[in-house]
Amino acid sequence: MSQISPAGTAVVTGASSGIGALYAQGLAERGHDLVLVARRQDRLDAVAARIRAKTGVKVEVVVADLSKPADLARVEARLSRDAAITVLVNNAGVANYGAFETASDQSLDETIAVNVTALTRLTRAVLPGLVRHGAGVIVNVASVLAFHPLAALGVYAAAKAYVVAFSQALQAEVAGKGVLVQVLAPPAVATDFWDSAGLAVSNLPEAAVMTLQDLAAAALKGFDREEQFVIPSLPEVADWESFQAARQKLVGVLMNGKPAARYAA
Repeated sequence: MSQISPAGTAVVTGASSGIGALYAQGLAERGHDLVLVARRQDRLDAVAARIRAKTGVKVEVVVADLSKPADLARVEARLSRDAAITVLVNNAGVANYGAFETASDQSLDETIAVNVTALTRLTRAVLPGLVRHGAGVIVNVASVLAFHPLAALGVYAAAKAYVVAFSQALQAEVAGKGVLVQVLAPPAVATDFWDSAGLAVSNLPEAAVMTLQDLAAAALKGFDREEQFVIPSLPEVADWESFQAARQKLVGVLMNGKPAARYAA
C-alpha cells in the first residue's frame, strides 16, 4: 500500500454504474473500505453487494443527488467528520447535449452543480483531514473536452476545464504535504452517460470511443503510479509535457503590465 494512499476508506461519487462502479471495485481490491454515493438506490445496492461478496471490505451506500443543495450538504457533512477517509474520487458527472440558447435552466444548473459545485465542496470536506495525516488521494474526473470546447456540450466542457484548473491549483497548494491531487481525463467512453446526456454513443466515431474496461484499467494503473494527470487515450506523454510547457510560457508572457503594441494608441 502506497504512503500517499494508505489503507482506509475510499469515497466514490457516481458509483452506481460505469467508471465509478469499476473504480470502486478496484479500490476495494486494493484494501479500501468504501463509501459509495449516487442517486439510484437499487443500482448502488447491487454494486455494493457485488463488491462485498468479491472482496469482503466494508461498503456503505449513500443515496444522494449531488445537484440538490440539501443532499450535497448531507454528503459533505458525512465526509468531513470521517477521519478514516484516505481517498476521494469525484466521479459524478452530468451533461446535457444541445444548443445553449435553448437549454433549460434546470439542465444548466444541474450540470454546474454536479460537475463544479459538488466536486469543489466534497474536495474541501476531505482535504483538511488528508493534509493533517500527511497522506491521501483526491481523484477529480475531468474529460478530454476540458481541452476542446465543443458546440452543444459547451457548459459541460467548461465545467471540466474548471476541474482541470482547480486541480492544478490544488496540486500546487498541497505540494510537499503528502497528498496527491490527480486529474483523470477520459475520452468518450461507451457507457450510458451519453444516453443520459441526450447523445447516443453510437453517434460518435467508433475509433474515438474507449471501452469502459480499458478506461478503468488505465485509470487504476495511473492511480497506482501516483500520476498527477492520467490521460488514458494520450499516446505520448511528451505531447502533454509540451502542452504544459507552452502554457507556462504563455502565462509568463501574459504577466506583463504593458499593453501589446497592437493596442497602443
